[in-house]
Amino acid sequence: MIINFLINLLFLLCLGIVQVSFLSTWPSPVSSLNLILTLAIFITVIIDYDQGLYWALGGGLFLELYTHLFFGITTLSLILAMILINVLFSNFFTNRSFYSLMILGLIASLTYNLLVLLFQFLLVLFKLSAEPIFFDFKFQFVWQPFFNLVILAVIFFTFFTFTGRLKSVFLTPASRP
Repeated sequence: MIINFLINLLFLLCLGIVQVSFLSTWPSPVSSLNLILTLAIFITVIIDYDQGLYWALGGGLFLELYTHLFFGITTLSLILAMILINVLFSNFFTNRSFYSLMILGLIASLTYNLLVLLFQFLLVLFKLSAEPIFFDFKFQFVWQPFFNLVILAVIFFTFFTFTGRLKSVFLTPASRP
């Protein structure tokens, strides 16, 4: 139990360091990739909801140290996005297929960015923050979800190749007599 926790914590910290120090220096569209969000989505949908929430909490707290946003916005947005995709997964997307993961990944990426923007607006509205709101539609609602989906696809097919537990197709053709 403790060994598993320490391995997850070490992997989360390494992933956060890669995101903060390495990916943020890449050229413009690629720098919008959010590895913590992508892995939290994958873990929530494919592996375990509770572990995905822990990843969202730990990753959010780590990213809070390196963001200019009010403390708690990133963590709360990550956790709420994971809760939303778990509700959608439990009620509508009941199989762990590639298409379910892609749709839920898109929903989670858009929800995360929308919640960050909404919380920033609320803080300015209630005069709790005098910081101007930085909003770039193209990067937050086009490029980041696109790159998150690309990384989710790579992770899914890697996981599928090495474990064979997942379905890569949504509907299988019926056999003909």
